[in-house]
Amino acid sequence: MNDELVRVENVSKKFCRDLKRSLHYGITDMMRAVRGLGREHQLRKDEFWAIREVSFSLKRGEIVGIIGPNGAGKTTLLRLINGLILPDQGEIHLRGRIGALIQLGAGFSPILSGRENIFVNAAILGMSKSEIQHKLEQIIEFADIGEFIDAPVQSYSSGMRARLGFAVAIHMDPDILLVDEILAVGDMIFRNKAMARMQQLAQSGMAIIFISHNLDQVDRLCNRAIFFKSGQCIADGPTRKIITRYVAACTPQVTGPQFLHHPGTEQTLWVEQVTLHDSSGQTIEQLESCAPLIIRMTFEARIDLEAPIFSFMIEAPARQIIAAIVTQNSDHLERPSFTRGRHVLETRIANLSLLPGHYTFRVSVYKQGNVEFLGRITQLADLQVIPHSKQNIISNESVFVELGSSWHAFEPCHPEAQREVKREDG
Repeated sequence: MNDELVRVENVSKKFCRDLKRSLHYGITDMMRAVRGLGREHQLRKDEFWAIREVSFSLKRGEIVGIIGPNGAGKTTLLRLINGLILPDQGEIHLRGRIGALIQLGAGFSPILSGRENIFVNAAILGMSKSEIQHKLEQIIEFADIGEFIDAPVQSYSSGMRARLGFAVAIHMDPDILLVDEILAVGDMIFRNKAMARMQQLAQSGMAIIFISHNLDQVDRLCNRAIFFKSGQCIADGPTRKIITRYVAACTPQVTGPQFLHHPGTEQTLWVEQVTLHDSSGQTIEQLESCAPLIIRMTFEARIDLEAPIFSFMIEAPARQIIAAIVTQNSDHLERPSFTRGRHVLETRIANLSLLPGHYTFRVSVYKQGNVEFLGRITQLADLQVIPHSKQNIISNESVFVELGSSWHAFEPCHPEAQREVKREDG
């Protein structure tokens, strides 16, 4: 059985920057098609390649994340796969039914209610009337917009439109699902619900192409990623490996430590130096397990930061996050605010309970209230944790933290003795 549902072979697509010239080229291309001459393969005046010689395949049950900067050609690729536009070169082979969420609210009529739009949108996606009626309550339940289901869609927020559009698309039971930034406008409950549903659909055999600038969502959801830049496929492989390559490519080349500032972080803050210290203040690269640790970070605030939340994360060699240190209110004092300029933030850990091994630090920054993401910097510092004098356990791939505890051994009470104790207590 062939499990391949999508195959893109050397696909290229060009657009024209000038509207009038674009209309002229469109008429010319139609005339060539009527005469059986095919499309013009060379760039003409004001044209550019939005997609250039892209090839990849997608199998049943795979979730592939498409990442890259704005203008890289990600949405154009999804429009080509969905058949909304035709490639100028190459071929796209598809097997099965396609569900697409490429443009938020596409196919929705603003004057119709949500319930009415379910019928319209589902019909556009290829569902029959009987199929829509059979799944109507399931769609409404998943969208979870309450009494607004009978209100005009023009009164919906972008998040409510996202809920309704996603609910319709996934209930058409497609073999291939295309998702373009649909989770960017939803709230946390909807995002978690949608991601759980996509994972469930992939396990049932659906192939999913997921576009997002949220690298955490891509890392959490996708088992494979493709890095797009300037219309070309730069790298294709395991998700975390491709994310690391993308972040490295987006990090400006500067002298000094090569911290990886995730895209957009440089507008908010820039880390200049991170050092690790023992309890005496000495700079270290290795530390005994369960010893105190000091993290000292020098950074430039590029905007005024009002009581931001800094979250230091500790990564194991396989890049999974295994511990977090979050700024909290200390001694009833509020978290500090930072004006534009250079600052030093020091974090003290009384007992670093990591088992022996190699670890890497990263930091995420959020606005006060933990509601808005401000930035993320990875590869801040490396630390080698070595055993302390009384430690015999050796860390492995699945165990990293040693919890403080006390141990006692004693003989269990005999049942007869337990009954005697109860009589005495009675």
